[in-house]
Amino acid sequence: MQQPKQASTHDVKDIDKTLFKPIKKNRLYEDIVDYVKRLIIQGELKPSDKLPSERDLAERFAVGRPTVREAIRTLELMGLVEVHHGQKGTTIKNPELDTYMDSVREQMSWMIQIKRTTLQQLAEVRDSLETRIALLAAERATKGQLMDMKTTLEEMQSCTENVDAYLEKGIEFHRVMARATQNPIFHATWTAFADLIFKYYKDLLEGLSNKKILNRLYLANVGVYQAILTKNPQKIRMAMIQHIDAESEILWPDKGARP
Repeated sequence: MQQPKQASTHDVKDIDKTLFKPIKKNRLYEDIVDYVKRLIIQGELKPSDKLPSERDLAERFAVGRPTVREAIRTLELMGLVEVHHGQKGTTIKNPELDTYMDSVREQMSWMIQIKRTTLQQLAEVRDSLETRIALLAAERATKGQLMDMKTTLEEMQSCTENVDAYLEKGIEFHRVMARATQNPIFHATWTAFADLIFKYYKDLLEGLSNKKILNRLYLANVGVYQAILTKNPQKIRMAMIQHIDAESEILWPDKGARP
């Protein structure tokens, strides 16, 4: 019978010991944050519920008050609690998507400032988002929301000699359209883009400002509204392409129709 082949010492490979590193322990305040988050997710803590005092929490968690203070500060920054002065103390906050999108907006703004991304890249994402928003708005908009869009367009027409006023009305038109999707995530996401759009587009348009340019942008928005009224997906997509191209040709004339 053939004897089993003995393993050669050459078959054994030493493992890089640097792969094994000490496991990072959570800081105590992070454990408290995770615990409170878990209670909120499980429904044990609800909006407006008041947390125990800082002293009580320190005793219950068997930690120092500075640790509790750091945990509360972190929860506040996350938008999960609201800290009141006086008897009201700290309460669980009603979650708002817009609050969480603030951090997204700040991050996008920072990336543009440090040149990690460009305004044109931001515009590309916004264009895809707005096309989907327009399609859903056509399906779901209420009569009141359609009327709000029409009213805002009429106000835009009277602002074609004022960049600030025009942009405010333009953003409001698209905000109503986002709200008409009946999806709060679309609305919150578009709102995050809107603040950046106002800030950066304002600088670009001020150098070009004249009534003819703003009127062209206005007419492109009218085309989107009219397409939404038809509820025809093909017409809506075409209107959005025309809207995007008009904007791109004005803001980035050296880049062609699309950034």
